[in-house]
This record gives sequence, C-alpha cells and structure tokens, in this order.
Amino acid sequence: MKGALGDPETRRILNTGRKETKKETALRMLKDGELSLDKVAEYAGLKEEEVKQLAELENL
Repeated sequence: MKGALGDPETRRILNTGRKETKKETALRMLKDGELSLDKVAEYAGLKEEEVKQLAELENL
C-alpha cells in the first residue's frame, strides 16, 4: 500500500476504531433486547464470546 494507509501504525489505529465501532453496535443491539447473542454477534461482526463478555460487563 502507498501513502498513510500503508503505515502499520495507521492500519492498527484504523482496525482498533473498527473494532470499537462493532462493540458499540453490539451494545446497542443488546440493550434493545430483541436479538439473541448469536444474532448480535453475526450482525455486529464479532465473535459470540466477545458479545457475551460485553453483555456481562454491562449487566445485560
């Protein structure tokens, strides 16, 4: 890759931001309470275990 996106640090930062966005999306879905954990994981692009951990942290 050329330019700033070719820089490993830039890619790491972008990936971190994407992961946080996925977690925020999963939390909104969990708080809504309409979907199962596996569906939240599927739609948010996370592993089911990650969604379970988020739910536990938020006491959902």
